[in-house]
Amino acid sequence: MEVLSVKNAKELDQYTIDEIGIPSIILMENAAHEMACNMINKGNKFVFFCGTGNNGGDGLAIARKLIIKEKEVKIYVVGDLKKSSFEFKVNYEILVKMMAEIEIINSEQDIIKVQSKVKYEDILVDAILGSGINRRVEGVILKLIEFINENANYVISIDNPSGLDGDTGEVLNASIKANETFVVEVLKKGYFNSGVKNYLGGITIVKIGIPNNVKEKFSEGIKILDNAQYRKMIPERNLYGHKGNYGRVLILAGRCGFTGAAYLVTEAAVRTGAGLVTLLIEKDIQPILAGKLVESMTVCYDDKDRVDELIKQADVIVCGPGLGNGSSNKDMLRNCIFNSKCPILVDADAISIIGEDVKLLDSICGRGIFTPHPGEMSRLIRKSIQYVEANRIDICRSYSKKYGIITVLKGYNTIISDGDLVVINNTGSSKMASGGMGDCLSGIIGALIAQKISLFDSAKLGCYMHGMIGDVLGKERYVVNARDIIEEIPKTMEYMLIK
Repeated sequence: MEVLSVKNAKELDQYTIDEIGIPSIILMENAAHEMACNMINKGNKFVFFCGTGNNGGDGLAIARKLIIKEKEVKIYVVGDLKKSSFEFKVNYEILVKMMAEIEIINSEQDIIKVQSKVKYEDILVDAILGSGINRRVEGVILKLIEFINENANYVISIDNPSGLDGDTGEVLNASIKANETFVVEVLKKGYFNSGVKNYLGGITIVKIGIPNNVKEKFSEGIKILDNAQYRKMIPERNLYGHKGNYGRVLILAGRCGFTGAAYLVTEAAVRTGAGLVTLLIEKDIQPILAGKLVESMTVCYDDKDRVDELIKQADVIVCGPGLGNGSSNKDMLRNCIFNSKCPILVDADAISIIGEDVKLLDSICGRGIFTPHPGEMSRLIRKSIQYVEANRIDICRSYSKKYGIITVLKGYNTIISDGDLVVINNTGSSKMASGGMGDCLSGIIGALIAQKISLFDSAKLGCYMHGMIGDVLGKERYVVNARDIIEEIPKTMEYMLIK
């Protein structure tokens, strides 16, 4: 699925009309048919608030189809009929001839009049402004949005909640808080910034007949992949494969008081199918972890010859979980980076250490993966967390481009970029918001790299599987922990392969 700016989404529609030859009124009719089919079983009483542009035209066309299906429908038109779009006028005139119940809202007094009628409707449909808005909501529309948010039982927005900026996710003074949003063909960039989900509610993608090759023509290199695309990234196990075929993972993690992080990242790598996994740790905590990690090896910093050998042999080095910034840990991190040629996954404390050292950053160019959460990213780019949350896609892509690395900007709808393309992960939820989740993810991605999956695909697949397991487990649990995820990794990979 493509994710576009509002401008490109409009140009996509216009190209379909002008160059492909599908009239605008036909596209609107297609949209209305699909949306009405999605709405019809949600209730019996509907009230529509329609602006006089094409978003309102969509609303009128949907209302017509529900009336034909003998639903109770009230329609309120917001704005000046003299300034309405052609498509709006066509649908409005049809409804007038059908003797539909239509009223005009031009003042706050008109809003007060409809209050008693709205409270008892099953579904309120917001078709006031759509995604074309680029200015603050004021006047009658502002009051109407506030009224709807306070009084409606269940709200469905058409294409975009009225008052929400589709490019930035900014609330333009006020926005409808929808329970569901029916989005036409493509998602907007702003939908993946922090807090926007509170206004979108659930999202339903509505196909209206725009060919896929046309959508690709307007692609901005921002995509959401489906399960089949992720499945293709998983290599099947060779009949004659042995542990040497599935890669060597070296993990630099943990310190006194943070042995759990080292344990989780190592176990995740083992369970994701890496052939040989070795944890590199300080001498003081080696006994603790050696007794727990029965399917992986441990080596301490003091064993210099062994460490040097492991660095040279590694297919990937995962560094950072629970590492801290002590001098010995920093020195070992530098040793791992400067004396290796393999991919380096950088997480947690290692992000801060490498992010402040230009030589280290330069050394991982072309072979690095950074996995920051918003706070870590804000420190990397020296901007506020709020700025990061409001510009997640652009920040992730530009940071990857600047340093020649893969960036995984974690959070709800994790953003993954190689500097050119962006993939938005649509799995995972707040039920996974607990300590150790990031450590688990690093181990998964590291093990995938060791199995000769590309860095970008490993990051994409790792995030997808991590979140998918959380979603499945979350259906029956209040909270999902990292240990729960790790236990399910092998079963999930096999399930994805056979499905």
